Amino acid sequence: MLTIKNFSFQITRLMVALAFVASVPAVFAAATWTQNLQQDCQINATSQACAGIPSVTVSGWTTGTGSTASPTTGTTFAAATVYNWGTGLGVVSGNENSSATGPHAIDNGYGIEALMLNFTSGPVNLSSLAIGWNGTDNPCISANNGTGSCASSATGGKVNYNDSDLSVLAWAGAAGTKPTMVGSGLLSAGWSLVGNYANVGASNGTTAGGTATINAASTYSSYWLISAYSVAYGTGTNLGGGNDSFKVLSVSGNTCSGTVTGTTCNKTPEPGSLALLGAALVGFVATRRRKQATR
Repeated sequence: MLTIKNFSFQITRLMVALAFVASVPAVFAAATWTQNLQQDCQINATSQACAGIPSVTVSGWTTGTGSTASPTTGTTFAAATVYNWGTGLGVVSGNENSSATGPHAIDNGYGIEALMLNFTSGPVNLSSLAIGWNGTDNPCISANNGTGSCASSATGGKVNYNDSDLSVLAWAGAAGTKPTMVGSGLLSAGWSLVGNYANVGASNGTTAGGTATINAASTYSSYWLISAYSVAYGTGTNLGGGNDSFKVLSVSGNTCSGTVTGTTCNKTPEPGSLALLGAALVGFVATRRRKQATR
């Protein structure tokens, strides 16, 4: 016969079992990956679906206007060509020379250039970028003809790259909506600033191996913008609004194991965690039955 005292005892045992399960560190299904953009994105085009996992489509964007002879800067983004010459992905605006000598980097010489990544399989959390060719390690390269010196002026379509500041933005617009590219007003049009990162060159000592760690807040999104730095994205230490240039080799990140609400991942426990809870409950039931059988 199950008395109130025995019932209370059994409930206590159950609570202890549940407390034990709760004390076990939560284990979540996680998919960590590195997408080699330099290897998987081969075609020079304004937009291309790249090989690899997760599936991603890259596209180029620029606020650069005018011509190669007379480049100017606009305020609205337009499509630009994504280039891959073996040292990472870059962007070529219509006001730049796309010959074999370049430029092919993401820069802010005459307009802000940006690489958009659309992860078509769902939201991801980008955690780092691997940088290839960059202006910090290769200064004094003319923007339009591949030659130049630090003494030459930034006129006539020539820019002496000597820095590699970049900005990362994530699309935080309404679910199911595509990003809006409106120039300097990105932050008021659904884009969220993930961070500004100074001097991401391969050998500057602050980003070992040319890898920049980003996204400390673990933001999740299906659309990411890797942009040459602009003061429109805010200010910070060692950030300069001109002469920045870099190419992207690869990106690393995580895929949400649960569901994404806004830009936050609601993680789902792995079956192993649930199994621990189930085992505790089974043990409780078995113990109770044994005691009842001996009465």
